[in-house]
Amino acid sequence: MTPDSAAADLLPLRRVLPNGLRLGFIQLPVGSRAAALVRVHAGAHDTPAEYPGLAHFLEHLLFLGSQAYAANESLMPFVQGRAGQLNASTRERHTDFFFQVSTDAFDEALKRLLDMLARPLLDEAAQLREREVLQAEFLARGRDRETLCDAAIGTALTAPHPFSAFHAGNRDTLAVETSDFQQALKDYHRRFYHSGQMELLVATPCSLEQLLELLQCTDECQLPAAPSVVRRVAPLRVDDGATLRLKVDGAPPALNLAFALDGLPEETCVALDVLGSWLASQADGSLGAAVREAGWCDAVALRVPYWHDGQGVVVLEMQLTKQGMVDRAQLGAAVRSWLQFMTAQAPWPELWDEYVQIRQRGLRGKEPLALLRYWVDPSAWAPSIDAKRVRQALQALGTQLDGAKPIVLTVDGLGCNKGKRIEAARVGFALDLVSEPLPALHRHAWQWRLPERNPWLSERLHPQLAPVVAPSLCWLEHTDNAGQGALYVRWRFSSGQPPAGLWYVLHATLRMHVPAAAQAGVELRFEDYGRSWCLMLFGHAEALPLILRDLLGVLRAPATAAFDEGRRLHSEAATSGADEMLIRQMLRRIPLLLSPALLADGATLDPQALARAWQRSNWDALAIGLPAHLSGPLQTILADMPGQAEPGVKQQHASAPRYRWSRFGEPGVETALVLFCPLPVRTAAVEAAWRLLAKLMEGAFFRRLRSELQLGYAVFCGFRQFGDQAGIVFAVQSPCASADAILEHIESFLATFAGGLDVSEALNIGALERPNDDLRSRAESVWQARLAGFDVDHPAAVVAASAALGVRDILAQLQALRAAEGGWQVVANADAPDARWQNG
Repeated sequence: MTPDSAAADLLPLRRVLPNGLRLGFIQLPVGSRAAALVRVHAGAHDTPAEYPGLAHFLEHLLFLGSQAYAANESLMPFVQGRAGQLNASTRERHTDFFFQVSTDAFDEALKRLLDMLARPLLDEAAQLREREVLQAEFLARGRDRETLCDAAIGTALTAPHPFSAFHAGNRDTLAVETSDFQQALKDYHRRFYHSGQMELLVATPCSLEQLLELLQCTDECQLPAAPSVVRRVAPLRVDDGATLRLKVDGAPPALNLAFALDGLPEETCVALDVLGSWLASQADGSLGAAVREAGWCDAVALRVPYWHDGQGVVVLEMQLTKQGMVDRAQLGAAVRSWLQFMTAQAPWPELWDEYVQIRQRGLRGKEPLALLRYWVDPSAWAPSIDAKRVRQALQALGTQLDGAKPIVLTVDGLGCNKGKRIEAARVGFALDLVSEPLPALHRHAWQWRLPERNPWLSERLHPQLAPVVAPSLCWLEHTDNAGQGALYVRWRFSSGQPPAGLWYVLHATLRMHVPAAAQAGVELRFEDYGRSWCLMLFGHAEALPLILRDLLGVLRAPATAAFDEGRRLHSEAATSGADEMLIRQMLRRIPLLLSPALLADGATLDPQALARAWQRSNWDALAIGLPAHLSGPLQTILADMPGQAEPGVKQQHASAPRYRWSRFGEPGVETALVLFCPLPVRTAAVEAAWRLLAKLMEGAFFRRLRSELQLGYAVFCGFRQFGDQAGIVFAVQSPCASADAILEHIESFLATFAGGLDVSEALNIGALERPNDDLRSRAESVWQARLAGFDVDHPAAVVAASAALGVRDILAQLQALRAAEGGWQVVANADAPDARWQNG
């Protein structure tokens, strides 16, 4: 099969149904999971001006029950209870709803999705509760760097445009209590939520005929029929540019070059994707390498916060060093010079050839839902696209970029007291924004070229079959993997652990290679579990040993600059950052809290310390889905691995306080708390019961703490493994509740949960728990078992144990959870509420 035909196999089959619904269908191999995505072609820019946020608010309300399914039977609890994933997103001119589940749950999930879109309850009492969730989200977005940057950019638009208006919605703009608002809400739903304004994309192992029968013969799947809606697009202009400075508390210094573009051809989206692919490169000759060598920033990224009908806002973002802050004018000029080269001078055949390779490679490894999210974009690259038209679009894009006066926005946590303060009443968020000219520009003649070609796209290792004899390597076959594989390596430090900052040194050097791996269709992760470091590669199987081989050199001997960067990252890790949700930062700290104390943070970080760490390490590896002819090359590569080869062993955990509290971050507008409850004992039966218990609690916990108590929009619980320890995690980020109040709500939920435990639901969900043929799911479950010291059969043993579970087993483990038999670990940005908690 050629690369072109492989990518074409994943193209959706398109058709229009009799009711006007546009359908895209991808038939997947048997054993795959199934996914669906509905795009409603209406969004934030289509709402009545007097009710900002109405579109986003309606997106939330649709999940709260429909005519055929009450709230507790609706899409969210159904998908969550079956280990699936779902979400929704409101953008400027469209709103997406999507889910991914096992194939046998797909029909019921799709019926729930379409029924909630067509026939929502829109209960006013539920609206009042959900408005508080949007208020909490509004408060969080008011501190989000990206949101505030877009709002600041909007202030510089020359002509009135919806991009510069407020669309998030909050308690003040959503007048739920008034009849006018209720009418506007119903009118918006009636105008846009019908077959003529929607498209449905499905990826599933079932046949198209089976899908059509479900859509046409099931009452819940019937959508109102109406013609599509024509909407006017306002002109988008920035005639004079602007030079602004925005203060965002806690934000690292950054420079944004924003361009307002209009009247461009349809293929411009692919042209922007081409630019983004090269912008991410860190190879010699790339823009990223040039600005890093100049000491200005580590990388440049392209972001498109708005695009519709040939117009949009394109932002180039640069995270600045101290020198980069001084030389912002030079950095901006270098970026614009590079854009001119790429759009007008770069050799097109070479540029296009490598881009096509990147897109073909990436499509083969996408999960069903990721495939749909790619193909729902009408301008996405496809094998049939006309390369000549893309080149013309790239040239037209370059002409506008070269002739435009951009909005130059500096962002940092200091701001500026000088300059003219900018009023920003329409954006809805408080902006500390001034007009501030850049430092003087010193002209420099840049000589650009295309960076070196990515060798991981084309190089192949010499095939060699060899029996796997190394006990430190676990080699597992996997059928129907579509050319995908997984490769994991762990280094364990049983004694004399390395300085904590060394992991940041390696993280700094590896992240330079993440974009190249992604272009080759491989996800690269490097994680710190305290007692161990783990390198994970997932994606195109042929490339995995090749990438590992090339990374070994930088792991053994990082560049000198990586040690400086590692020191900085380690220092910053001790405090919460403004660019990421606080509970996500806390979740990353859990594995370190479960490990014995590391050496003092002040220990020396230098090449000698790293060499000593490697000498004291023992490694083991897991390979799943790699073709047999790579068994020889992989073992040759592993023979050069730093550290000593040693099979994985079950970790012995030192006794720890039953209740441990760790403080992370300072009290702020929001309180965040993460509670992790490890298993009391890791047997197959206990793990099966806890996994099932987590599924049963997930939807109920969300409804109780988010919908009923209205603690905030960031609320979840679920079964997780952190390093070698597994258990149930509860996480809440709230603008209105203190840490002790959040903890009380969690404990109250656990105390009363058994009263709502549905016996039949428990047994049904337990029966659904069975082996998954999905490569990624299997690889992760086997690797987690290996991390905990179990053999590869442990996941299957857990599945077998789940089939024998009864409600009495679940209740017994619920009691063990309440009693903290495995311990309770809390991370919060507040002090412990009482004396039972020991500081971690």
